[in-house]
Amino acid sequence: MSKWITRTNAIVVSVAAIGIFIVLTLFLNSLGNFQTDLTQNKQNTLSDQTINTVKSINEPVEAMVFMNSQDAQVYTREVTDLLDEYHKLNSKLEVKQYDLLQNPELARQYGVTESTVVLKQGERTKSILVYNMFSSSDADSTDSEAASTSYQFTGEQQLTSGLLSLSSDKTYKAYLLNGHNEFNTSTLSVLAGQLKEENIDVSELSLAQEGSIPDDASVLMIVAPQTDLSAAETKVIRQYVDKGGKLFLSLGFNEKAKTDWTNIDSLMSTYGITDTHAVAVEPKGQSLYDPLTIVPEYGNHEITTKLANSNLYTIMSLSIALKQEAKDGLTVTPLLSTSSESYGETNLSGLLESSTQKDANDLTGPFDLGFAVGGSDSKPKAIVLGGSTFMMDQSIQQQGNLDFVVNSINYLIGNDSQVTIRPKVEDQYQTATLTLPQARIILISTVIVFPLLFVAAGIFLWWRRRRA
Repeated sequence: MSKWITRTNAIVVSVAAIGIFIVLTLFLNSLGNFQTDLTQNKQNTLSDQTINTVKSINEPVEAMVFMNSQDAQVYTREVTDLLDEYHKLNSKLEVKQYDLLQNPELARQYGVTESTVVLKQGERTKSILVYNMFSSSDADSTDSEAASTSYQFTGEQQLTSGLLSLSSDKTYKAYLLNGHNEFNTSTLSVLAGQLKEENIDVSELSLAQEGSIPDDASVLMIVAPQTDLSAAETKVIRQYVDKGGKLFLSLGFNEKAKTDWTNIDSLMSTYGITDTHAVAVEPKGQSLYDPLTIVPEYGNHEITTKLANSNLYTIMSLSIALKQEAKDGLTVTPLLSTSSESYGETNLSGLLESSTQKDANDLTGPFDLGFAVGGSDSKPKAIVLGGSTFMMDQSIQQQGNLDFVVNSINYLIGNDSQVTIRPKVEDQYQTATLTLPQARIILISTVIVFPLLFVAAGIFLWWRRRRA
């Protein structure tokens, strides 16, 4: 009788185990494309801009990947895996792979001579060289050589930018004012390059030479002027904004700004914004930054909402403290603010000697370091910022600096779909090469040792049950 009960229990347990396995298999299969990113900083998670761009594809897009059989497998895998993630978001983006040597006529049709991704939508195409997606100087090496080199992958940035250029025929024009020792396109090359990828062309403009702001201007940018505008230039800019022109004004540093920036101050007063002529100082203890480098708090605005939710901060230095006054017909929203512990250093000459300490002449915070200005109809009119150094090439890639600036300009020109978070350059990877003994140990462990351990555990449990 006891033997019959034991056998029955064994059958019941076996059936239950099989049933659990089937249910678990069906459950996992129902998850479909479920996946999770366990990497640091979620570097394998697609950016907000990529997700929105891919999901917004309404007409079929072909992503034709032309690869050479001699290409390093690690490079091929990065590109194709990324495009497969795009396809999962929107099946209208179809990924096709071609061998360059086996499809010479098709490659010639698209002007392809080396490993390239060709994005095609209707009659429009965009070609992106595969090796340009990698920072490794040995990108054209053999597979074994590539395995021993480190690289950074910028594929998501380039592929998403390519899709953006396909999806929109509309282009915008941003004019960067010069003639007052402002930052130029060489100082802001990273910013100008990102804007171009989002269909915003940046050109320099000298009002002294041109005499007017071109009719095709989507936005006028004044970034880090060191000297004041002339009265004539100020008049032209006022006429431009009065007719609905958009202004992006970001202040520079001038120790004599209080007496020398008459016209710049008057231009800001148009929007109810006042320059305090004091540099914001954040004295609270920070192990990473000096008191003149501030990580401001974000205001409640569409430009900053996604940045705040993603904990991507804007890092500013040597910024002028700003204040606002209510002005009829305008809505002025703070974008960046200092803490209540901050103060405004009025001794600008002392700052040049790296000296700052709060005294009776300094202003008490908190302060605003940036504003978004809209009309009574809520349509954007201007962005006014207290600092500009965070836009320079050496600083703009930090944290959310680039996203903040590009979001601000897209907001001004009404390109709301691109007020987002852009792909970041992935951390540098170092591919590992296993030695023959290491490979042998892994093979023996996974194919022989671990399975035998499970078999031994099963035999031991069977033996104990038999003895019982």
